[in-house]
Amino acid sequence: MGPDAAQEKAPAQGHIVTAPKPKAAHMRRDVAVLCDFDGTIVPCDTVELIYSKFAQPPCEQLNLQWTRGEISTRQELEGCFATIKASRAQMESVLADLAIDPAFHTFLDLCTQRGYRFAILSDGLDWIINFILERHGVGGLTVYSNELRFEEDGLRLSFPFFDPESPLRGVSKPTIIRRHQAEGFQVTFVGDGLSDIEAVEVADIVYARDRLLQYCRERGIDAVAFSGFADLVTKWPDL
Repeated sequence: MGPDAAQEKAPAQGHIVTAPKPKAAHMRRDVAVLCDFDGTIVPCDTVELIYSKFAQPPCEQLNLQWTRGEISTRQELEGCFATIKASRAQMESVLADLAIDPAFHTFLDLCTQRGYRFAILSDGLDWIINFILERHGVGGLTVYSNELRFEEDGLRLSFPFFDPESPLRGVSKPTIIRRHQAEGFQVTFVGDGLSDIEAVEVADIVYARDRLLQYCRERGIDAVAFSGFADLVTKWPDL
């Protein structure tokens, strides 16, 4: 990780110990479902889609370095967006037709019916996530992500959920999971990719697919395989 990311001040509430396990097996804990966005709710990496349409060199090299773990999310985002000259409207036109998983609404309904806390936990960008969700009639969700603002003098990136515990990520997923556990929640994490690998180390229950599922299997981490939200609803325990 580069020195700029390492020196960023972590949120004051960032370091919270994992909540103790219930003393009795029959004790029911409130459930928090924390779900990745790119490759999980939507079928692709939305930031990389923006890069592919608008970014200039050296963005492709930065993206490769990020994939290899040589630079942080902050370094990649700041480096790549510095090369983008497109307007907000131009970038949103690329995102406008992206589909979300057709059963995502059904899964949200399940969470609501059972009283689960649901939040999106993403190392992507809040602007993209909210834009896509609103186009599909989904609003009011809690989103933990990196932030991008369109200002008169240019784009402004910020990283409110950075924590040195996860130095290569803009969003420390383990820190947010532990906060929920400290509040007494049993945390179920749903994800698919590279930015999720730290999350599965601390979540109570994991649903994984694609690269994340492979990672879990290679390291002996218990994970339920799923192919999409319809499959997730089918496999969800009847508590």
